Amino acid sequence: MIPAYGLSKERAPHGPRVGKGNLFSADGKPLLVIVEGSDGDRMLAKGMEALGGLESLVALGEGMYLKPNYGSHRDYPTGSDPHFLVSIARQWRQSGGTGVTICDSSDAYVLNRYNDHEYVFKVNQMFDIGKAADIEVICTHPKEETEYIPVRSGKWVANSEIKVNRRFLSAPVIINQPMLKRHGEAHMTCALKNFFGAVFQPQRKHAHDRLHGNAVKGEDFFMRTIAEFADALRPELTIVDARKIMTRRGPSLKEGSVIVDAHRLIISGDLVATDAYCAQLLADHDDTFHQETILKTLEYAQSLGLGTRDLTQVNIVEVST
Repeated sequence: MIPAYGLSKERAPHGPRVGKGNLFSADGKPLLVIVEGSDGDRMLAKGMEALGGLESLVALGEGMYLKPNYGSHRDYPTGSDPHFLVSIARQWRQSGGTGVTICDSSDAYVLNRYNDHEYVFKVNQMFDIGKAADIEVICTHPKEETEYIPVRSGKWVANSEIKVNRRFLSAPVIINQPMLKRHGEAHMTCALKNFFGAVFQPQRKHAHDRLHGNAVKGEDFFMRTIAEFADALRPELTIVDARKIMTRRGPSLKEGSVIVDAHRLIISGDLVATDAYCAQLLADHDDTFHQETILKTLEYAQSLGLGTRDLTQVNIVEVST
């Protein structure tokens, strides 16, 4: 159950969600499972097997929140494949888990253009597909301040306070399901950047405004903010759907965007290693992308304890279907 926060509690800052850490490792190193194939269900099943199953997450308590990528008004692969989200929920239940909720919040562009903060979910038929699969689906209003809880951390250098989606803050387990795409401001969006959708929209806008307002200090603020937004919620697992990736331009499908079949799922409890690997994968398919452009975010995320960017310190397991 989600706590019924009163107004005074809504205004009182919390600490970041502690999370349960990375429960998926082998030989003293974090696991990074790479699955090659084309059938999402089969790839996911094979990946979960290589990971060792979800039972360790199920044991943490009732309820799993699934964070998709629904920032854009376009459908898959610009955003998450709703049927793939159902496959993750199915894997969770087969492992003994209960209480699946899919939750995200689109940006103000969608709200302003369509006057409907649930528009992206409707385009993707997420409500209907979720109902058929007995999954709770919540599309949080990006500008409704009572839906967000202020969070503070003494480790953060960019943001003194971050207002995060109250549902994620109280979730026993969070599974992060980003897409791998180019991004005009962040250069690449994947595991870390996906948590922009869990933050109060005016703070998202502020990060973009700072970026465009000052070429040097603005970029430093923006790249650190990516890591701090993720640090506020610390998911237990990330599952990147890179069967199709967006190259050249993004994160919304636009002129110049090129969709490429990469035929991969990337699964790990290490956010930083996930993005480090995905940066290599994106560079392999996009000669306009350079991994160094996200280095500041990876280094800062590593300093916050979100994982390692050094893939020699990661146990990479590759499987195919």
